[in-house]
Amino acid sequence: IKGKDPELFFFGGVFPEGGQLAKQAKEVGLTAPMLSGDGVIDPKFIEIAGAAAEGTYLTFTPDPEKMPQAKGFLEKYKAKYGNELAPYAIYSYDAANILLTSLAEAEKEGKLKDGKRVAEIVRNAKYDGALGHIEFDAKGDVKKSPYIVWITKNGKFEEFWKPEG
Repeated sequence: IKGKDPELFFFGGVFPEGGQLAKQAKEVGLTAPMLSGDGVIDPKFIEIAGAAAEGTYLTFTPDPEKMPQAKGFLEKYKAKYGNELAPYAIYSYDAANILLTSLAEAEKEGKLKDGKRVAEIVRNAKYDGALGHIEFDAKGDVKKSPYIVWITKNGKFEEFWKPEG
């Protein structure tokens, strides 16, 4: 990779290997920043990579601490588990609530054992939760996914770029 003089390089894995790769890239003199995804945005990546983590770009969702609709969830989570929010906790919370709400609706219809009907109810869900309003498209993907770009700076993850709106 170094011989190609890239502007950046992409790593599509998780933090243990990503931390090692960032270190090794710096050791061989690769100056291009690394771009990675949600599998690397973990404080342990910075621990493993050390100074080599500096300037790494990562795609992930916005900080729930900056989402007003997440306040109630965050207060309950911190009271029960402490201050550090697991990366997917809030997403798991909303996903579980969508499923539980859909199961309750299927049960009211007498269709709890009808997997196709339960799936249909989930696909048509309109849910307001800790992440805000959630709906799904025809493929089952979230209609408006709030991914942003983060950067490691001074040993921390900071928001670098987010779409307008």
